[in-house]
Amino acid sequence: MGNKLKFGLLGALGYIAPRHIQAINNIGADLKCVSDLDFNSAQKKEFLPKNIETLDSLEEMIKFHQKDNLDYISICTPNHLHTDQIITCLENDINVICEKPLALSVSDLDRIRKSESVSAAKVFTIMQLRFHESIIQLKQNITSQKSEEKHEVILIYATTRGSEFFSSWRGSENKSGGILFEFGIHYLDILIDIFGQVSNFNVNKLSLNQANVLIEHENAKVLIMINVLSKEKLKEMGQEEVLYRSFTINGDEFEFTGGFQDLHTKSYESILEGKGFTVEDASKSIKQISKIMDEFEKGSTYKPILNNL
Repeated sequence: MGNKLKFGLLGALGYIAPRHIQAINNIGADLKCVSDLDFNSAQKKEFLPKNIETLDSLEEMIKFHQKDNLDYISICTPNHLHTDQIITCLENDINVICEKPLALSVSDLDRIRKSESVSAAKVFTIMQLRFHESIIQLKQNITSQKSEEKHEVILIYATTRGSEFFSSWRGSENKSGGILFEFGIHYLDILIDIFGQVSNFNVNKLSLNQANVLIEHENAKVLIMINVLSKEKLKEMGQEEVLYRSFTINGDEFEFTGGFQDLHTKSYESILEGKGFTVEDASKSIKQISKIMDEFEKGSTYKPILNNL
């Protein structure tokens, strides 16, 4: 028992926090404390039978660490808080596992990199799609092929969210970073991983709930379509909620909507094996999304770069 890794977790009431808590349990670690700014007394009581201390801030967690020596803090808070919270952990020599994105700008990414360089601790991020069996198989298939022509790819992600999603921090571009940072970053990460660096892009649409972007990689021309549908509007129309993920590559489609149950556990296991995804791994997609958003804000117009899509 005494050799168990000790974890703290920020943002315990967040949407993604249960997956992190499950992963911490699955790797045999000890979740010592959790924190959330919105805790009420009833929610705090849920953690008492598990001997998990409930705190109200990162500052309280740092004080807890000074007495109990945490090995890691997992960060599941709103996106705009990540950078400063990561840096605070690094300044106190606590390893970090942070949900995407690590930062919402290249300058904030540089701040993290600088802080990590003088800390005894390390920063890791969650890129769970890289552990998805369908994505692993896709990468193997693509890398084994020898083609002089670039692959033509369509990536579709459609999901449903209720009004509480849009009225929360996720509905604020300043806090979430917008649809590409909130939803698109995982997909851009795997596209770069499979098809290489981006050489060109054109933005057709970017809004709170839609993205339509053409991206040219070293080995592919990709159309990314992301659509976040309103639960309430679907209900009014008598339609069911939507969740759909698919790739179409050179006319062949495959869906990868399922298979996400254990990906956070695999991410944590990879970190403990010394193979976790670092600031440098995360930087590729963050830098590219920042470029896309900057270009769109300057008034980028749609210019087709795909032949047959």
